[in-house]
Amino acid sequence: MTGIAYARDYEVVQRLRPEPMTEAEAAAQAHIDPVEFDIFKHKMHMIALEGKETTMKLGASTAMRWGDVAFGVFTRQGDLSVCATGIYHHAVLGQLPLKYAVKHWVDEPSVGVRDGDSFFYNDPFYGGVHNADMGLAVPVFYKGELMCFIAAAVHTGEAGGTEPGGTCNTAKTKYDEGLLVPPIKIGENYQLREDILNMLAAMTRDPRTMILDIKARLAAARIAQRRVLEVIEEKGPEFFIGGLRRILTQTGEAAKRRVAELNDGIYRQPRFLDTVGTESGLTKINLTMIKQGDRIIMDFENTSPLVEGRPINSFFQGILGLSCVYYCGWLFHDLPANNGLLEAIDWRFPEDCMVNAKGDASTSLAPLVQTCFTQGIFLTGARMTYSYDSSRAVAAWFSGFAIPTFGGINQFGEGIADITPEINATGCGARPDMDGVEAAGAFFATMSDCSDVEATESDRPFLYTFRNLFNNSYGHGKQRGGCGVGFGLMVHDTNRFMLGSMGGGSRFPTTLGLFGGYAVPPVFVQTVHDSNLKALMADGATPLPHDLSGVFAADNPEIGKKQAMDVSMVVQPFNDGDTYYVGVGGGGGYGDPLERDPASVLGDLRNGRVSHWAAANIYKIAYDLETMRLDADGTDALRKAARTERLARAKPYGAFVKGWSKLSPPEEALRYYGSWPNPRDGMQPVVQLRAA
Repeated sequence: MTGIAYARDYEVVQRLRPEPMTEAEAAAQAHIDPVEFDIFKHKMHMIALEGKETTMKLGASTAMRWGDVAFGVFTRQGDLSVCATGIYHHAVLGQLPLKYAVKHWVDEPSVGVRDGDSFFYNDPFYGGVHNADMGLAVPVFYKGELMCFIAAAVHTGEAGGTEPGGTCNTAKTKYDEGLLVPPIKIGENYQLREDILNMLAAMTRDPRTMILDIKARLAAARIAQRRVLEVIEEKGPEFFIGGLRRILTQTGEAAKRRVAELNDGIYRQPRFLDTVGTESGLTKINLTMIKQGDRIIMDFENTSPLVEGRPINSFFQGILGLSCVYYCGWLFHDLPANNGLLEAIDWRFPEDCMVNAKGDASTSLAPLVQTCFTQGIFLTGARMTYSYDSSRAVAAWFSGFAIPTFGGINQFGEGIADITPEINATGCGARPDMDGVEAAGAFFATMSDCSDVEATESDRPFLYTFRNLFNNSYGHGKQRGGCGVGFGLMVHDTNRFMLGSMGGGSRFPTTLGLFGGYAVPPVFVQTVHDSNLKALMADGATPLPHDLSGVFAADNPEIGKKQAMDVSMVVQPFNDGDTYYVGVGGGGGYGDPLERDPASVLGDLRNGRVSHWAAANIYKIAYDLETMRLDADGTDALRKAARTERLARAKPYGAFVKGWSKLSPPEEALRYYGSWPNPRDGMQPVVQLRAA
């Protein structure tokens, strides 16, 4: 094994950009006809799409079935060239395990990389997110020569950590997180090794899902392998190898041209998290986007230090992976999703910081850290791109998570552990010319789905008491964000079950508005143990809550041991009949709410999307409560008065800063923050991990 044996490879994770062009790739470029190349690109994308859809159809975990999937074709050096995805961050991170395998296993006689092999991996140091994100890759050979790799990366619901469901709010180090597997060969000669599958199954609470997900990845990869070999047979190996490289080259060149068209400048956005997993605590992710020429530099100076003993850390490579959610979906939306995009991006991370984890630090809640950062890149990106294309400058989707995690024995006596799929039904951020879409998806997996409730209920011990739009869950504005969903779960036919939640934003909004738009309200969980709801349902005589508003209404007939919980909720026992309620947030608002068309406010009032309180106090409209007819003159007067009151509160910027600088959060909230207000005062300077 090359490099430092039996330890993390810090060199390979730096290689996020495309590897240097080989002599064979360079020689092939002169023989690639442009028309034939366009046909090739389309064929390869169709192959990847088939692989993605096959993965989803065959898998068992919540995320695999409903679109948390990235399927790709990689060069033989490990670079991602072609990607079909419901989740963009794997589009960049999937290459690191393959580059590790190329570096360490190709020439290692005890391992090797051969036709018919398959490799599994889930160590977040290489995958970049957390260990519930697992991948499988196969090499493709043609006449004895390695042509490429094909791989599928998917979130599997259980990783065998100290808590079920793939995330561990209580994790103190990586040893609490369960499986941490660097790239390992689990199949040879087109067969999976049953001894290794047996080992992986024994390490998780839900062995059925674990193994079915592995086999789904492999089956999809083998189908794609056959399709790729057909292309190679038709076009020849030289064309194929050169074509994959040309896709990367063209992507990188196009990305730099796009960036060069943006205005140079410095765009800053501090972001804050309100939880460290098991307790409240303020931390800061400080993003500065520097646009110079054809490059964007992401600088994280003055981000909170590494949080020892808590899972609220991320590896830097995961941060860069989540940045590609914005780059692939918004800034470079019309370019291929591959790591060629990073030719236009540089990055700077402090050495000791929560977004540059080191040592044995836990990263179980890295998805929350990374989505918090991504909220910042949406906001800086919108300001950076507004003058170039205002239609792409949009408010952020909900980015705080509100994911029920669970594990235990289901209604059939089987062991299960996973998450529910409602994170794939968050609200879309407001846009310059229209409101955000209701229950649009997850910002990191915009092509994913939240499942039919019947599909979830079929093998989970849940009865959905309701699932519908969570009204008022968005940020207000000239254009409002889309609603997320709210839902209730009742556990049935088991007394051996655990439920928790992963997320943030119960005290400090995770999703801010844009250009004067409002933030998304805080989210939380309500639990009811020893609930009477099951008896009420059996009786059928009493009207029951059919949405979250009804759950929190004074006349809700459900009684029991009610408790409001932080959305970052450690798992706890749930018995037959206990209930669990949570709302997934909506999108951020765009623009000043006083500029919203009163007709739109009245429309939201009629369909229940907005409250009368918000109509009167935020949008400042006057109307008849019975007829819902607008009082135009009264509305003009209310809005004029509101603007006058704003001006009366205004003060010169210098005076504002002088007063603001004297303020500080409570000392107990800053336990993990670092120095206030600049977390890294007195600490080491920035280290640029990859030079421009």
